Amino acid sequence: MKETIVLLLVLFIAGCVSTPIPHPVAMRQPNDAQLSCQDIAIEFKTNTEVAADKIRRNQSGDTHDIIVGFFVWPGLADFNNADGHEGNALLDRNVHLREIGRARPCEGMEFWPAQPERYTMSMTRLRA
Repeated sequence: MKETIVLLLVLFIAGCVSTPIPHPVAMRQPNDAQLSCQDIAIEFKTNTEVAADKIRRNQSGDTHDIIVGFFVWPGLADFNNADGHEGNALLDRNVHLREIGRARPCEGMEFWPAQPERYTMSMTRLRA
């Protein structure tokens, strides 16, 4: 009897585990008008690297979250996909930075890094 109560208590507490809440970066920033071409290029490159890392981390965790959420306990899975949403927000910011760079016009934009594939949680990818 005591084991059952302890097990139920553990499951209840595990169900209360919180997952990270996404904090996406704003596409347009207040200081965008003051950015130099060099500032734009540096931010674009940094955003690309950080977004690729966040999206890769989030995609690798999706299968784990589905298995844990479905077979173990939903409270243990991260269905907020914070890293994926934050990575996508950085890619959206890069779209805006590219528009600013074209409007200036900034030289060397053709050498800016290619953007990673946006995060999407797809059941097809999870089966692969």
